[in-house]
Amino acid sequence: MIQNPPFLSGKDLILVISPSGVVNEGLVRKGAFILEEAGYKVDFAPNVFNAHFKFGAKHQERLSDLQYALDHKEAKAIYCARGGFGITHIIDSLDWTQFKKYPKWIIGFSDITALLHATFQNGYCALHTSVLQGLPKLSINYQSQVIHALSGKFENLKSKSSFNKDGSAYGQLIGGNLSLLVHQIGTKTELDYTGKILFIEEVAEPLYHIDRMMLQLKRAGKLRELAGLVVGQFTNLSEDKSIYGQSVEEIILGHCQDYDFPIGFNFLFGHGVDNVPIIHGAETSLKVEKGFSTLEYKNLPQQKPS
Repeated sequence: MIQNPPFLSGKDLILVISPSGVVNEGLVRKGAFILEEAGYKVDFAPNVFNAHFKFGAKHQERLSDLQYALDHKEAKAIYCARGGFGITHIIDSLDWTQFKKYPKWIIGFSDITALLHATFQNGYCALHTSVLQGLPKLSINYQSQVIHALSGKFENLKSKSSFNKDGSAYGQLIGGNLSLLVHQIGTKTELDYTGKILFIEEVAEPLYHIDRMMLQLKRAGKLRELAGLVVGQFTNLSEDKSIYGQSVEEIILGHCQDYDFPIGFNFLFGHGVDNVPIIHGAETSLKVEKGFSTLEYKNLPQQKPS
């Protein structure tokens, strides 16, 4: 059974770590200030700003910080400073024993997708939303949604698209960055997609990469038993339909045409200024009808009305 860690309340401690790419210290501190303004205490792991080439710190330093955060007895959340690349260098060396005694929300997306999946494997939901250095870049509305999410207040997700495939589904919500989903096939953090509602997003990829990654999911049997598919934002793509002959939506629909699950497009999560918080691992229902999609959380306390 997948559980929610305790939601946060005033003055709870949030630990900041850099488990992946090198960070922008100014933006990370601005993100921390937003959390502090909301009433939370923020502390930085020892190696957050120890940049090592493309990485937030050396592999052992990042592993040490993440293990420290997982083991912490008082912190209520672990906020990842940035995605980029690097989490999969250290993820297989983690010990989750103390985390299960002192569960806490793990927060981030993009490269952090792998860490959200490992959290799921260890029995807990996590929060898929902007990394800390991205928090100041979000619109004020979505900054507020992140703050609300920390205390357990969530909105149902709604979207509109002419590409939608109608239907209804119920299942656990898993997913994240498309590159990371493909990157984890055949590894310890590969998830079972059977009966799940999968959500995907991507940034800065050419369309042929999107095609190749969707094809990999299909060939690996990951799409066959899905309950539903939720598609977020695919931003800053390096080629368009005039070059490749298909749009993102057409590529996805083509690879899913043999299956009867519903598909909702154009949800506002991903690498843009609008990035709605999502509970990775939550029980949800998906309804797609006449161009409109609704993703609704089930059995969630303190839910904020949509």
